[in-house]
Amino acid sequence: MKTARRAQIICDDGVSDIANTDIIKLQKDNTLQDIISCLSMNKISKIFIYDDAKPVGVVTDKDIIRFLYIDKSGRNLNQILATELMNNICFVNKGLTCQQAAQLMLLNKIGTLGVGSKENLAGIITKSDLIKYYITRQHDTSKVSDYMTISYFSAGINDRVYELIKKMIAFDISRVVITDDDKKPVGMITAGDLFNLTIETNKLSIVQSSIANYLEKDGLWSETGFVGSQIAGEIMTPGIITTGPSVDMVDAAKVILEKRIDSLGISDESNTLLGIISKRNILLALAKDT
Repeated sequence: MKTARRAQIICDDGVSDIANTDIIKLQKDNTLQDIISCLSMNKISKIFIYDDAKPVGVVTDKDIIRFLYIDKSGRNLNQILATELMNNICFVNKGLTCQQAAQLMLLNKIGTLGVGSKENLAGIITKSDLIKYYITRQHDTSKVSDYMTISYFSAGINDRVYELIKKMIAFDISRVVITDDDKKPVGMITAGDLFNLTIETNKLSIVQSSIANYLEKDGLWSETGFVGSQIAGEIMTPGIITTGPSVDMVDAAKVILEKRIDSLGISDESNTLLGIISKRNILLALAKDT
């Protein structure tokens, strides 16, 4: 009797085959106000920073959250320059395979790679690009149960956002499951949700006008700050989209992309949350040696 084997994944396509060449960029002397406006207008989570024609850094929505949590200067958003919160770009050559790109992202805990050099950014690769590749060009029969994360961070529905941000930054996580008084999951808050709370058009003016009025010990994300004082239950995305542990990883990846969500909950027949499948878990499936 033959033992069933997982279908082989062949990952010899180069990143140049899937790279996005439409790069949205700002200059190094642009402000945090400019960055937030650009991210919001284009509905993206990261932007590349240039020094004239030379790429010098990248800023993500998660970088903005971390910066605003730490910064206690009381400056307005248009007084903070891109150079204060940008990170270095991880450059790769166009011959890198998609599997190697997934491995590199996981190793460096990043979500974007620059194809090219410090002199010329020819294109970019994101987690979503690699997931699309995984869905359309691979033949993986792995199940969700093979890769799901069985532990996850949670917070109560009445907890302040300040406490969530502390946890997300301390443990370098991108999402927190929100539970009710009976400890049952009722929603989720991601780094993107926190960023969107800041940039909502009807609230951004409040943020801008109030930052300068904080004392040095206060801040936007402090216990008394505009964002930090919000209640988790009021800003969470209610409900958690779930799937079963026996579902194919490829099908779970399709749902994440189609629903434009960061992760899926994995539940059993009794609707007990068993774990989480995130974009990172999908990269793990793509990165696995064959």
